Amino acid sequence: MGPRGWTLTVCNVDFRPGGVWHYCMKCIDEKQGDFYGFESWGKAVYREIEAPEKIAYVDYFSDAEGNVAEGMPSSDITMTFEEYEGKTKLVSRALYASEEALKTVMEMGMEQGITETWDRLEEHVQSLQR
Repeated sequence: MGPRGWTLTVCNVDFRPGGVWHYCMKCIDEKQGDFYGFESWGKAVYREIEAPEKIAYVDYFSDAEGNVAEGMPSSDITMTFEEYEGKTKLVSRALYASEEALKTVMEMGMEQGITETWDRLEEHVQSLQR
């Protein structure tokens, strides 16, 4: 989870509609300069879970206690799992309240972070198949 050089130090999951996923990503890569040692807390609230097809949740920036960070944009995430050529295809969509909210997270490096998260997941899945 998270971009390269970051690790998940806290991950508490109550995986049910209305349940909460509270997590912390911490930068452990000294080469990332000012980010080294930085913690990024998040809190997701599950809206829908329709096994095995769909997971929907709202993801917020938070603090260590799970309080939503005021003034920070949330993302409405829907993940669908589809059969594709005999395998499972995961489609993840994020919706933001405004263009400005999207711009804010893009400027924070969200695109790089999510791209590296998916790359790391792919590497992990491949390692399990060996």
